[in-house]
Amino acid sequence: MVKKIQSQCKLSKSGLGKYGIICIEDLIHEIMTIGPHFREANNFLWPFQLSAPSGGMKKKKRNHYVEDRDAGNREDYINELIRRMN
Repeated sequence: MVKKIQSQCKLSKSGLGKYGIICIEDLIHEIMTIGPHFREANNFLWPFQLSAPSGGMKKKKRNHYVEDRDAGNREDYINELIRRMN
């Protein structure tokens, strides 16, 4: 479930209004300055939780990088992994 911020009313109705966070700018300010209600603002933005990938991981990692050179840049495969985790 991804939370989407659609309007200022949505922020005040979400429960952040009681902390004085009523608009996007207030939310950004609270997070950037690590204000007194940082935890509440951060929890509000916690967008989703990923489950384990369907079909599991393709290969079990059992050896160190020095032993089999399997570690490295995986940026080409990240979108496919996220699709499997949703």
